[in-house]
Amino acid sequence: MSVVPSSTLPKCTRTAVIDLLFMRKYQLTHAQMLVMYYLLMLKNWVKFVDEEHYVILSKKIEDDLGLHQKTVEASITQLKKLNLIHTKRSIVKEWNNKRTYRAIAISSLGKEYNLSYYKEDLYQNAVELEKENELYRVENDKVHSENMELESRNKNLELRDKILTLQIEGDEAVHQASLQALEKVKVIEDKYKDLEIENRVLKERIEIQEKAPQTHEEEKENDKNMEKFIDKTIRKYARSGKALCNAVQNSDNWSVKTNFYINSFSRIGIYLPNGKPSQLSDPKQIDNFWKWLFYHQHRVGNLLKIKKVANISTLSPFKNASITINYKSYKIHDLKAVIGGVKVTLLDENSEPLIMSNGYGSKVVDVRKCEEFFELCLDRERKIYDNFLKD
Repeated sequence: MSVVPSSTLPKCTRTAVIDLLFMRKYQLTHAQMLVMYYLLMLKNWVKFVDEEHYVILSKKIEDDLGLHQKTVEASITQLKKLNLIHTKRSIVKEWNNKRTYRAIAISSLGKEYNLSYYKEDLYQNAVELEKENELYRVENDKVHSENMELESRNKNLELRDKILTLQIEGDEAVHQASLQALEKVKVIEDKYKDLEIENRVLKERIEIQEKAPQTHEEEKENDKNMEKFIDKTIRKYARSGKALCNAVQNSDNWSVKTNFYINSFSRIGIYLPNGKPSQLSDPKQIDNFWKWLFYHQHRVGNLLKIKKVANISTLSPFKNASITINYKSYKIHDLKAVIGGVKVTLLDENSEPLIMSNGYGSKVVDVRKCEEFFELCLDRERKIYDNFLKD
């Protein structure tokens, strides 16, 4: 077992911003203000155990602020009483022991502390800009809410249209499927998709070559810009848990299904196509990745949708599921591949078999449309169940 020694953590800044209004409001001493300022500044480099709480050793606070242990503990206790901070006991997995440490989170009252210093006219401009930004945020939330409502209405209309077009009819004789024909279609579509990816890789390599700096000064400036971009990206995604990008197409030949992210150690992590996580350790791979992402900054935070080839296997999860069509309950009993699509056998409430048609009299349903219809039906069933639980 080991604990990170306080000497290995970053030092506190040599200067501190004291918010006098905050100090008078809560009647804090100078030492308590120093501790409060220090805890606010920690979020820039300390290790978080969850979205709000982080762990900092008391010895580290004493060393950086030059305060005695009793003064530090008394200050933290007073800040807790004033509801400026919250604490809890937590385990730090990266420290390889089962001990619990005090984790600290800044409350909404504590975040009122003003960390900026007065800069003549710039301060007033910043205040006005903040007010404008708040108005824009409120307006944006309103527009987002309206868009969500429109999307919900659109989905309901699509579901109603699907139910009207897909009708249940009696069983008829249908020619059995040729699975070999479906497999050939799948092979052709996969080859076409590979050719598209190769063509895209070639175009991106040409773009990188065209953007390459021509002079030593340009190369130095380009390196500075890349370092700023890397630092900004790591700070933004290190604790968010969100995927950084996928379909990276450089000389390392990554699979289009490999997702990249920044892990809790501020290193480049990946999720392989089989779902297993890993971390890049090869310096050349790391350098290639950052160069590619720097020249394709529009891909940061945007995951490309990988088109799936529709075949009978995509419908397997729906087998034996219950769906409601025209206020009647049916069970998906059998799925058989046929030429041109799939034959779907349903069982009604009396266990009588029925064949689903495509709305034009044919018992052969397109695989993709059939999958979409099943997803809409099951999604509606889940919403009805959730509303029932709420009531």
